[in-house]
Amino acid sequence: MLNAWAAGPPLAQQFAQTVRPFVAKYCFECHSGPSPAAQLDLKSYATVDEVLRDNALWELLAERLARKEMPPAPMPQPPDAQREKIVAWVKAMRADEARRTAGDPGIVLARRLSNAEYDYTIRDLTGVDMQLAREFPVDPANTAGFDNSGETLSMSAALLNKYLLAAHAVADRMALTPDGMVFAPYPMLVETDRDKFCIARIVDFYHRQPTDFAAYFEAAWRYKYRAALGRPDGTLASTAADAKVSAKYLAIVWPLLEEPAAASELEVGPIAKLQGMWRALPQPKAAPADAALVQLRQQCRAMSDFVVKIRSHTAMQYAAPVVRGLPAGSQPLLDWKLFEFADHRRDSDPKDLLDDDKPAPPVPAILRYPGLHQEAAPRWATLTANARAGDKDLVIPAAQRPKYEASFERFANVFPDVFYVSERGRYFPDDSDDKGRLLSAGYHNTMGYFRDDRPLMELILDENGQKELNRLWDEFDFIAQYTERTFVQYYFNQSGEVRGGGAEAGSPRPEGHAVTDPEVIFGLRDEYLAKAAASPNNDPIAPEAIRTHFERVNNTLRSLEKMHAAAEPLHLQALLRFAARAYRRPLTKAESGDIQAYYHELRDKDGLSHEDAMRDSIVSVLMSPDFCYRLDLLETRQQETRAPQKPGISHASLGPNVAPLSGYALASRLSYFLWSSMPDDELLAHAAAGDLQRRDVLLAQARRMLKDGRVRGLATEFGGNWLDFRHFQSLNSVDRDRFPSFNNDLREAMFEEPIRFLEDAFRRDRPALDLIYAKDTFVNPSLAKHYGMPAVDGGEDHWVHVENAADYGRGGLLPMAVFLTENSPGLRTSPVKRGHWIVSKLLGEPIPPPPPVVPELPKDEATSDMPVRDMLAAHRANPACASCHAKFDSFGLALEGFGPVGDARTVDLAGRPVETKAAFPEGVEGSGVAGIQDYIRERRQTQFLQNLGRELLAYALNRSPQLSDDPLIEAMQTQLSAGAGLDTLVDAIVTSRQFLNMRSPATRANALAANRR
Repeated sequence: MLNAWAAGPPLAQQFAQTVRPFVAKYCFECHSGPSPAAQLDLKSYATVDEVLRDNALWELLAERLARKEMPPAPMPQPPDAQREKIVAWVKAMRADEARRTAGDPGIVLARRLSNAEYDYTIRDLTGVDMQLAREFPVDPANTAGFDNSGETLSMSAALLNKYLLAAHAVADRMALTPDGMVFAPYPMLVETDRDKFCIARIVDFYHRQPTDFAAYFEAAWRYKYRAALGRPDGTLASTAADAKVSAKYLAIVWPLLEEPAAASELEVGPIAKLQGMWRALPQPKAAPADAALVQLRQQCRAMSDFVVKIRSHTAMQYAAPVVRGLPAGSQPLLDWKLFEFADHRRDSDPKDLLDDDKPAPPVPAILRYPGLHQEAAPRWATLTANARAGDKDLVIPAAQRPKYEASFERFANVFPDVFYVSERGRYFPDDSDDKGRLLSAGYHNTMGYFRDDRPLMELILDENGQKELNRLWDEFDFIAQYTERTFVQYYFNQSGEVRGGGAEAGSPRPEGHAVTDPEVIFGLRDEYLAKAAASPNNDPIAPEAIRTHFERVNNTLRSLEKMHAAAEPLHLQALLRFAARAYRRPLTKAESGDIQAYYHELRDKDGLSHEDAMRDSIVSVLMSPDFCYRLDLLETRQQETRAPQKPGISHASLGPNVAPLSGYALASRLSYFLWSSMPDDELLAHAAAGDLQRRDVLLAQARRMLKDGRVRGLATEFGGNWLDFRHFQSLNSVDRDRFPSFNNDLREAMFEEPIRFLEDAFRRDRPALDLIYAKDTFVNPSLAKHYGMPAVDGGEDHWVHVENAADYGRGGLLPMAVFLTENSPGLRTSPVKRGHWIVSKLLGEPIPPPPPVVPELPKDEATSDMPVRDMLAAHRANPACASCHAKFDSFGLALEGFGPVGDARTVDLAGRPVETKAAFPEGVEGSGVAGIQDYIRERRQTQFLQNLGRELLAYALNRSPQLSDDPLIEAMQTQLSAGAGLDTLVDAIVTSRQFLNMRSPATRANALAANRR
């Protein structure tokens, strides 16, 4: 109740003796009775407490009274002295209330996550941006315009069902790993999706690795000339880090380039030629200019091309062993070929070197590979012959063959033919006409995968990289079970080949055994071994290849069985960790027990598999109020028993029913303020340590979070709701026939511009005044074209920072196309809407709603009889309209230099010249964006800064502003006026009594019940 802070006797006496009689005399006639004007019954305010309850309304009444808008003519008008007394009393009443209640945290209701918070939280909880809330109803906003408030975020039965569907969608994307679980961008319920997910992770890892030889040659050059380039203390490791290449591999490449030609293999062959190219690189005197850098990189690329050419012509080649009666693509035999290739990526084939006294054979190499598939043989022969015939670097003096072979071998040891194989065709190694079979083993039309990345492991990856890649391959078989599925498919579709059934003949289902049992696997092995021994003409290595294949299959399957059995308890631990992260706090012992009991009930009572029980358990976690609701808004340190607390920020004189937030509650309040999402591990660690309430720790965490990419959530949700562009992506009011440039890409770019600008402002601690006066912005190709700026190369997701945007009439928030377009009705501009947006959103001036009947202006500027400016002048001639329009029309008129879709213009759609001069309130004249900026700087800057502080505070506290916030807002405005950055604004908020405390905490059950009203 507000009675505890009611105004003292002087204000109460003034109300009784002066204010109420004044209102009775001049206001009751319209604002009382059964049908009061504007539904405002001023007669109902009999005490100061009742006035305080609606103090914002009384502030508006005082403003209209001061401007002599009330009482309206021709009603009797009070003397100016009496007006001033009433206005002064309202100000004094509000000031007294603000002073008495300064720092009051207010009542903040526990509430469900907003739709945006739900999506961001799922993203950070699972690592996948699923955007499931797009199926939810739109969140309503509170009186401050934000949709993150308990005042409006209730839960309905229909929404609860949406939450259940979303929880199942999350669970369906779960994949169990040997030691936990991961989430995919799509459901992981069928084999093909499991394969796709695991393959993509491995291939993405491969593609992220620095394997371009040219990059290493340039890095080695920079190390060699480090002193001239201003890095005299540089090391190979630091140079590699700067160049974003592997320090491990650079240390291998560097000696080969610089080693003196003392060793015989360095005097001749590819090493000697590469060293010659290396010595021909330019010697810098300073950091190379652009042209010199281009030349350097061209020469490094030429070195790389030479390496690739030599290795493509000297790579080892293998064919599968030949066994009469078995096809060349038989898996037990084909696997041997795959392993031979994988084991010899760093070897050079001496048979590829041509003695200078012998002609090149017309059909090279193919005669050595009789097991190569007959369909591929002609193509492979042609490719190999053409390559060798034109390569003089492979022709060597016959008398010096040993020396040259040594050079080629050492060259190959440093430069593998490939670092990894990410795809194979049906006729491996001839992949030229068959692309897209990622990680395929090359089993013709049969599925199967094979790992071939030893050079990457040996040369490029450090220990952590090696562990990560090994883990990804282990998880591939664990999740997708490709070894088992490949063997089962092979058994039923190909294994009959060993009995003479042909290349696509299978075997009958074994009796008394599963196909994957050792007895079945080794039984087939013995049949293949007998086939290999049946003819003396069979390849002598065939038995070894057969034994190796079947032993590998059996060992892999037995290992996976053990891994799956050992993983189940680890999965339960991962489920508990998932729940703790979802609840944004440690689990209680009871909660942990309940989650595990539910899992076991699903297994034992309902008969679910381990994986299905895990999925249903995830659903139960995501449907818990501890996840769906911001229950942290109820948790004070008085209630917290989970972790010891250390002394922190002083909370003296908090007032009745006020207590500090718990550590975990403060962590969630901070993360949902700055990220619109859950706390990360570092923030929760400080909550657990009990030191988050310390001012230095809290400020350090806030600054860290502002530099994090997740601050985009603040830019999008705070900025999007404050500036009213959050739903611009669904805008369809623009006539695309009349404005063909306004396509989906441009609409998306318009939406993105203020987000990137605000994100940059928060991350770089830019001055708050930059929001209005900045001369820079961000554009992508579509927006640059729309703004008439220089073209931006790249796709629509390529954004650049334009420092001189003011040269093109842009910079800061005011001239952004998103606001100009959203505040236009479609086929014309709207100075009313644009001006109203500036005054209400940027300056924070409350504007009463328009009267019920407002004359409509023509919808199409091209067919109207007069310019919009003249139409508005006629509209303002109506006294009922003039008072409000005088506040904002001029701002919109100054923006007439921008068309309905925010494009710069000099004539309107009818071809009439546009005028951007305007007379702002108080008779100040100006023109265009610069005129608005000058006016705000001179007359309304304080108002803008107060509004910015008020809006950000309301967003941070998840409630509408109240009088107790005014002292803090004024203090923030003072700092911002002096040029302080946005960090200062955030610091003031997160260390405020409002942010750190909670008033009148209800029980969890009562709060939830109230929210379901």
